Amino acid sequence: MKGKKNNNAGARIEFYNLTPTQMIHLHKAEVELSRAGISFDTGYDFKEDRRDWEFDWSLKGAIVKTK
Repeated sequence: MKGKKNNNAGARIEFYNLTPTQMIHLHKAEVELSRAGISFDTGYDFKEDRRDWEFDWSLKGAIVKTK
C-alpha cells in the first residue's frame, strides 16, 4: 500500500495457551504474511503463555480500519 499512511488506531490479537503444533502453524502464517509484504510486531508473554500480534504503528503493507 505505497503512499498510504498507517493510522494509529492499532489492534492487538492475543493467542493464549497454544499447543506446539498451533505455534508452528501461527509462525508459518507470520512467515507467509511477511512474504506477502505484510509485517508487524509480534511478541510472547511467558507469564501468560500468550502470543501477540501488534497491528499498530509497526504494521506495514496493510491498515487497521475502525468502524
